[in-house]
Amino acid sequence: MRFVSDEAETALRDEFRSFFGTHCPPGYAEECDRAERFPAELYAAAGRERILATFVPAEYGGRGGNPVALAILFQEAGRAFPDFGNLIIRNSLCVTGMVKHAGAEQRQRWLPQFAAGTMHMAFGASEPEAGSDVGSIATIAAPDSPAGDYIVSGSKLYTTGADAGDAILCIARLPGTRRREGLIALVIPTSAAGVEVRRLSTLGVSATGTAAVTLTGVRVPSANVIGEPGKGWDVLLAGLDLERLASAAIAVGASRLLVEHVSDWLGKRVQFGRPLTELQVVRHRIADLATAVDAAELATMAVAYGMAAGRSVHVDASAAKLAATETFMRTAHQAVQLEGGHGYVADRLVQRYFRDAKMYEIGGGASDVQRDIIAKALGLSQPGRTRSAREMSR
Repeated sequence: MRFVSDEAETALRDEFRSFFGTHCPPGYAEECDRAERFPAELYAAAGRERILATFVPAEYGGRGGNPVALAILFQEAGRAFPDFGNLIIRNSLCVTGMVKHAGAEQRQRWLPQFAAGTMHMAFGASEPEAGSDVGSIATIAAPDSPAGDYIVSGSKLYTTGADAGDAILCIARLPGTRRREGLIALVIPTSAAGVEVRRLSTLGVSATGTAAVTLTGVRVPSANVIGEPGKGWDVLLAGLDLERLASAAIAVGASRLLVEHVSDWLGKRVQFGRPLTELQVVRHRIADLATAVDAAELATMAVAYGMAAGRSVHVDASAAKLAATETFMRTAHQAVQLEGGHGYVADRLVQRYFRDAKMYEIGGGASDVQRDIIAKALGLSQPGRTRSAREMSR
């Protein structure tokens, strides 16, 4: 079951799958994961072959930034190397914020570098005391009036790719403001004085990992402020639906690969005189997983098409992200279970996907955050008011 039948989109899927087949051969992702090593070669190749240009508008050297193309790209990244998909989500977040809110000179300065793969930018929103509640951001960007600069001090947490990145798109707060009011978005080079980046050890996504960032009196020129000072909340929200679409697409691609991988292994595994796939209980488990993956893919591509058409997809993106990432976790768990001792000891692919899957249930808004968004859209936060599915889709 596939939502994509258009010839151009099929060609894109073939292109992206061929790219990963060439530049992310068996063993490459495993080696990066084992060594906790940033996949620099793959990132550089993605720049050279215009894979990263997919999410950049054509006027800045990109391929148009079409959400459907992006969904296909992230599915193929999920099949090949979910960890790498997580990395390019961060770049797409930064690009989306700039496309919607940066000035003309800023877009011309940075966006062609994203398209060429010569710029890698982390996204810095979360903090030790501001995770799902991003309104609690406490990092301060104080105006330095004589110079027109900002002096930034504070801490960022879970800033994926910052340890290997050129810069961080940092969400901070103007002095004396609270909650959503007074936020500011600034591009901070990781080489700037006062920036300290510390890589964190993680359960999964070990190649890109994540990082803690300490900012101590970092001077940032006003030319690096994205959007209007005090309107950083808008920059933060700009890529939120895209992030959830991307997470869902990666989860779909990874889940489908796992179903194929474990089905192949079970078909070759002979127990009690016959392949395990001849056991009804095994076949039914695989059938259930395949059905869930199909449903998640349909939800994901519906969001991509809606986004491409300019429709509001905020609730749908949450639903797709919730369905797809929980399907990924369930599929990875079942892959290990179905392979038994082999899945636990020897099959490094299912182990790695099992560890990576958990991050996708957390990053981009944890599953219960998505459930709350869906519940509010149903009117469940308003006593006596329940919205129909038809109203939700408007």
